[in-house]
Amino acid sequence: MNLTPIVCEAAQLLIASRYTMPLIVALSIAAAVACASADDDSLACPQGWDQVTEYKLYFGRGETSGAPGAVSNQAWEQFLADTVTPRFPDGLTVTDGAGQWRNESGETLQEQSKVLTLLVWPDDTALQRLDEIAAEYERRFNQESALLTSSPSCASFS
Repeated sequence: MNLTPIVCEAAQLLIASRYTMPLIVALSIAAAVACASADDDSLACPQGWDQVTEYKLYFGRGETSGAPGAVSNQAWEQFLADTVTPRFPDGLTVTDGAGQWRNESGETLQEQSKVLTLLVWPDDTALQRLDEIAAEYERRFNQESALLTSSPSCASFS
């Protein structure tokens, strides 16, 4: 549970009230400053490291019916070569996975998967390119969806 909104609201109430005790005022100001910085999306990276966004795309390899192996290794390699790599030629990581998901009828299905990890330096077109990759995968392999996640990260090549 994220307590930041609760703490922020409490701090604002204390500041707005007429309590004059120095400790309460000092704590209120400290909490308000912490709340203001909690909304900051920046990430403090170590010196010499770059702030990047880590994106992960999760691709199921079964058909929407849950049949395993619908996306062969050869089909995956072709998709990687003609759809993913042209959009992110600087590099990426592919990991094999075993996932499960619940379909529209509530049945839990298990299938092999691929997880694509990309570290992207600030770029206004990354999300558009990732959406294009996901849409093409869904279209080409008859998938209901592909999952995309993002998180701020720091990177350094040595």
